[in-house]
Amino acid sequence: MNSFILSSLAVFGRWFLNLWKHSGIYALLMRIYNGISKSWKNSSIMTKLRSDRGYATSGKSLTGKAAFLPFRLLGLIRDKAADFFEANIRDSFICRWSKKYIQNFMALNTRFFGIMLASASLAYCIRLGHVSKLAVIAGTAGVIVSIFNYNVMSFLNPSKFVDIIKGFAGFKDLDFNFFDEGETKGKLRLVLALLVGVAAGVVMSFKLLYGVAVPFAAFFLLLIMYVPVSGVFLAVFAAPFAPTMALAGLCIWTGLALIIKSISDKDFKWRFDGVGVCIVLFLAVLLVSSLLSFAKLGSLKVWVMYLVFVGFYFIIINSVKTKEQLYGILKLLAISGALVALYGVAQYVFGWNTTNAWIDEEMFEDSTMRVYSTLGNPNVLGEYLLLVLPIAAVFMLKPKWKELSKYAYGAAFLILALCLILTQSRGCWLGFIVSVIIFVTFYEGKLWGLVPLVLLILPFVIPQTIVERVMSIGNMEDTSTSYRVFIWLGTLGMMKYYWLGGIGMGEAAFAKVYPFFSYNAIIAPHSHNTFLQLLVEAGIGGLGMFLVMQGVFLKQMSVVYRADNKKSLDSMTALAIASGVAGFLVQSMFDYTFYNYRVMAVFFMLLALGMALRHIKVPYEREAAK
Repeated sequence: MNSFILSSLAVFGRWFLNLWKHSGIYALLMRIYNGISKSWKNSSIMTKLRSDRGYATSGKSLTGKAAFLPFRLLGLIRDKAADFFEANIRDSFICRWSKKYIQNFMALNTRFFGIMLASASLAYCIRLGHVSKLAVIAGTAGVIVSIFNYNVMSFLNPSKFVDIIKGFAGFKDLDFNFFDEGETKGKLRLVLALLVGVAAGVVMSFKLLYGVAVPFAAFFLLLIMYVPVSGVFLAVFAAPFAPTMALAGLCIWTGLALIIKSISDKDFKWRFDGVGVCIVLFLAVLLVSSLLSFAKLGSLKVWVMYLVFVGFYFIIINSVKTKEQLYGILKLLAISGALVALYGVAQYVFGWNTTNAWIDEEMFEDSTMRVYSTLGNPNVLGEYLLLVLPIAAVFMLKPKWKELSKYAYGAAFLILALCLILTQSRGCWLGFIVSVIIFVTFYEGKLWGLVPLVLLILPFVIPQTIVERVMSIGNMEDTSTSYRVFIWLGTLGMMKYYWLGGIGMGEAAFAKVYPFFSYNAIIAPHSHNTFLQLLVEAGIGGLGMFLVMQGVFLKQMSVVYRADNKKSLDSMTALAIASGVAGFLVQSMFDYTFYNYRVMAVFFMLLALGMALRHIKVPYEREAAK
């Protein structure tokens, strides 16, 4: 019965769509679309985007050479000391021990983990001075497991269940035999398991969760030192979950690993590009404003966070060298975002930790709660989702219908979109609309012929609360809107005096100056507008460099988009990244989107992934590092 109903609906849908495509209204819309499309292709904007003049030689210019100096210095160190590092570091006993630990951990060797668990339980009890039942159970399990010497990972390849999971995640070609079986033998690995287990047990006696994390932290830190790109994978996935300082530490460690690789590998060449030049100059302007700040110490602390997260751009473009790595990272970004969105939806369904703190209850009496998931604020969550949604759309649209990943990422896209709705962030909704307009226009502009049908259907599917929220945009009776407008007016008042060099970065500097210009005694930690905030913090130079950076980036995504068929994976990915960035910048007009460092980190990670695709897809005639 159900199959008959579904097949009938499918037949009706195809018939109605065919009828619509042959209607006069559709023909008129297509004529309008074709006219606009032709005018747009011949416009000065597209001419500028199509031109790549001056970009490939940005490293040769005086500004480019100055910005590239730190990387050139690392290259000189490599030329002088590569042989020394290779002989004295890579062949040292520390590296051999590290390799042994990594290989056994990746293999999930039963004896290795059994000894680690047993020694951790014993150390935990000795440190506490009494026997814990849970520790005894864990220790006994460890002893039993250590009797066997199997690599669990090698059993995953022939598993049908694992094949299904890989298919859904889009990693169907993943091979679990990525460890060296020769390293899972011998006594040294057991000594390492014992030492790490004892350390974990001691730490558990103080803080249980930290102790459990010790073996995993050791594995990831050592793995990143051996393979720096693994730090990029981890950082992109962990960004919405990890505490800010933990994420910063991960970025720093990955950067350190890449620097060590660059000075010990004779064949390593640093990539550098126009966006990189803009980032170096942007950070330089921010540093000057921090040194001249009204709150110098507070501003310098903020600048260091910018240096870590914005500077991570260079780590990504210099460690992501293949399409397999790039698309693996992007898939992890979509999966991570789907998990964040799923938790946000669960917040709404089960009422977990939600409040009406971000809603004008007098104006929106019937409004439901706003979700914020792992990011602590609905607007911040919406900003993160804006960056992830277009990436999920690519992995939903590109695979064939018979591939499981199409349905998995389709479900992820729907969950992400639903969570964006539940944030009730109007600025993010506007940003998403702009993102969709850009993506649809360049992916398949003829779909705009369906707009009249969509407009007819929308009133029947959109809840009234969402309609009320959308209609309230610009309504000064809404306290959220009036709050922002008064802050903007106060910030603009500051610009009369500080437009050239700014007041310095961070809340401390803003709090010292803003009260003298505030309207209606409104207290605010920032200007609720990224562009105004950059202007007030670093003056016209800071805002100017940021805008130039975005212009150069979007131009390079245009280069990748035009390098292949617009339906190819690379072109769709470049378009999706550019769409997400554009939507994010729209939301940036209504909020200070860099206030949350993790979201700022994801934004610059996405810029870097887009430029990594640019380097891979359309290599430059001559790298700046050569």
